[in-house]
Amino acid sequence: MNNKPVLSYECLDEVPMHRVRANQTGILLCVIATFLSQQFWILLLPLVVQMISRTFGIRYNLFVRLISPLLPASHKSESRELLRFNSLLAILFLSISIGAYVLNLTLMANISLGLLAVAVILALSGFCFGCFMYFHWKQYWARRKISS
Repeated sequence: MNNKPVLSYECLDEVPMHRVRANQTGILLCVIATFLSQQFWILLLPLVVQMISRTFGIRYNLFVRLISPLLPASHKSESRELLRFNSLLAILFLSISIGAYVLNLTLMANISLGLLAVAVILALSGFCFGCFMYFHWKQYWARRKISS
């Protein structure tokens, strides 16, 4: 078995953790910048990055391209399926925040942004809340399928 970390952007079932962390860091930096400046348009950057990455793959993720070279390469990886689910959650929270800002619902926007920030900080700390939700979602559908 090859113990070298994956350095190419080829389509794999698993994504190296340094790339996952780079994406999370990019999102968190944009969220912090938005909180500090109260300029909602900053959220368009991570939203567009997540939508492009979800559509075309991680090789087109700007945060991964810019930040992952600064992080140490990792032998650990995360499932592409989990990453797609987590990306969907990020897109959801970012869309709610932007929509709330546009409608001048600042409290709702900040709550949504705060939830996203907590999820990203937890993920950077080692606990993937999106993965936890995904596991329970799969369990729910499996139980429902068995009982049918």
